[in-house]
Amino acid sequence: RHVSDTERDLFTLPVRLGGLGISNPVEGSDFEFHASEKITDSLKKLIIDQASSLDEYQASAVAEVTGDCLKDKEVRLLRRVSAIGSESSDERLKRSITLAQEKGAGAWLTVLPLSSLGWVLNKEEFRDAIRLRYGWQIPNIPAFCVCGKKNSVDHTLICKNGGYLIFRHNKIRDTN
Repeated sequence: RHVSDTERDLFTLPVRLGGLGISNPVEGSDFEFHASEKITDSLKKLIIDQASSLDEYQASAVAEVTGDCLKDKEVRLLRRVSAIGSESSDERLKRSITLAQEKGAGAWLTVLPLSSLGWVLNKEEFRDAIRLRYGWQIPNIPAFCVCGKKNSVDHTLICKNGGYLIFRHNKIRDTN
């Protein structure tokens, strides 16, 4: 599947904003460098002045600068989310981004993969989960459902004759 530049940009967003949290160092390095300079400025001055103690180091001022940098980063990220939404003509992708931004929607992407708790996805499950997250077609699903209707991801999730409705029910029922 070809991934568009818009989708590639979407993937660089944090998970909570609908992305995958795959950073693009080319894009973010300039901002991070300047933020680092601002945050470490007072410490740098102490080093240049050959201060013998950190008595003049003002942690509260550094915390304030750090907070300002984080706010700037958040504003920049929200602008990118807005730009991605306006650039895309695909309504399904826009809807998927909105749903991916719901609280907890991306928790499965940030959780530690602990096999003892069943929190591990194999390659195929991960691929399908990403495709579901962004509303992409899942390959190798039958063209028609057992009920006779045209098969789609949405239909599979709600069909009472087969698909995942019964699977989800049984999974919950069999949980100890």
